[in-house]
Amino acid sequence: MTRFKKTAAGVLTAALCITLTVPAGAEGAAKKPKLSKSKLSVKTGKTVTLKVKNATKAKISWKSSKKKIAKVKASGKYGCKITGVKRGNAVITCRIKKGKKTTTLKCKVTVQQPKKTDTLKKTPDPTNTPAAPVQTPVITPPAPETPTPAPTPDPNSILGKYGEIFPYLGNCLNSWQLQDTETMSHVKKHYNSFTLENEMKPNSLLGFWATPISKKQAKEKGYILPNTYTETYVPQLNFEQLDKSLETAYNNGLKMRGHTLLWHSQTPQWFFVKDYSNGSTVVSKEVMDARLEFYISTVMSHVMEKEIELTGEAGSIVYAWDVVNEYLHHGYAGNITTWTSVYGEQNLKPAYVKKAYELAYGQLVNYGVQDKVTLFYNDYDTYFNADHLVKLVDYINEGEEADICGGIGMQTHLDVDRPTIDVYKKALDMFLNTGLEIQITELDVTINWDHKSAYDYKDEGQTDEDQAAYVRDFMEMVINTQKNLDKAVNEKGITSLTIWGLYDSVSWRGGAQQKGNSRPTLFDTSINDPKPSFQEFLNAAEVWQQP
Repeated sequence: MTRFKKTAAGVLTAALCITLTVPAGAEGAAKKPKLSKSKLSVKTGKTVTLKVKNATKAKISWKSSKKKIAKVKASGKYGCKITGVKRGNAVITCRIKKGKKTTTLKCKVTVQQPKKTDTLKKTPDPTNTPAAPVQTPVITPPAPETPTPAPTPDPNSILGKYGEIFPYLGNCLNSWQLQDTETMSHVKKHYNSFTLENEMKPNSLLGFWATPISKKQAKEKGYILPNTYTETYVPQLNFEQLDKSLETAYNNGLKMRGHTLLWHSQTPQWFFVKDYSNGSTVVSKEVMDARLEFYISTVMSHVMEKEIELTGEAGSIVYAWDVVNEYLHHGYAGNITTWTSVYGEQNLKPAYVKKAYELAYGQLVNYGVQDKVTLFYNDYDTYFNADHLVKLVDYINEGEEADICGGIGMQTHLDVDRPTIDVYKKALDMFLNTGLEIQITELDVTINWDHKSAYDYKDEGQTDEDQAAYVRDFMEMVINTQKNLDKAVNEKGITSLTIWGLYDSVSWRGGAQQKGNSRPTLFDTSINDPKPSFQEFLNAAEVWQQP
């Protein structure tokens, strides 16, 4: 736009004697590329044409999300032919590259079976004797496929009790639990969502040691490298477990929280070091900015492309992303090499954190899912520094056209002694008053927890009944807060509640790693061993129906 105006100004200066009438709006920006259709249907065995407009002198490529349903082939400079293969839905992706800018457009395709209207012809009798009339059977077209209705939740399950209160109810799972039939049956009974405990964290995707590949190889894998990425090599990302998890979610009718993109913990130190090595020389801020953009853009794009492959629609499985986790507690990282090693201490105005949200939100916009997928800031002990958290989120959203950080994640690792329910309630109200979406992301409640010194087990004589009483009081407070929500201030309120751990022995706060068992979850030794707190958790939901 600036270069255009300067050029126009030069032409006018050189030709003052010419009177030029400029139509209104002619000085506007060039028209954006768009598809001739955003939705279309085609019969199996038939072909339809799709074209892209306003893409002169651009490099255009086409891709089908499900080749077994709809095939796509380029046709001419600006079009493609889409052939229906079998009944179903697919998404045709058009990538338009012009100079340094790449635009992605999508068209939803529905492939239908052709109607069977032909009738059976009479077969001549091979003899000369008159044949009995041949009745023409009536062939009825197959009924269109309709989605299988979701089963009615068990009324004595978490999903059955809380389904009307919170849109998403979940637990944290790891790769082996996702492959266990009995575990998944339990999950589908009680939840409609899950969070990967580790498999989406940077350590899992980047690996403990770097596997460098060339920039050409990276682009062939679909990695997104910004123009500012000047390094020779790119670290290879391992999406195997993540892809399997997305497939498991889809196959079981479950949604996912994306946890997490940036964290000072569980991010390999080599990611901040020159040449992705085991050395100690950290890269410059400019190099780290490019790495940050590569990582966020590539991970989010990969997930949304996988969603398109599985369901035909981006944003259909992962409904929330923890873009940044625990920034307010990054000081506990100690001497490890991490984000502050490169960017320094930036208090409540960390530029790289804001940049992370800008990049993540940009990916949502690229795929057109910014209105159905929310980006969160997630942290623990939020009830003790609620004002700082609000200031941080205000800074992230400052000057933006939209709330690029659209939600606050309250991890909610509680103890029967800490915090008091009144303290938690005060923080929850403060967060709701921001108008942002709120999610309880990692709920557990310990007993006998020595939070004052070692954050470890300490026998204080507390029992399962003490935990159950606290759980009921706490959940009644949360439900009443949701019930009495002022929608003029916060339209969505609390949109998700995730319990952190299926049962005590697999919980990070209650397993063998502790000196004793602080019993943080609702189940004891297995998913078949509910504790008193489980029943009180269910009982608390009764307040939702009370006047």
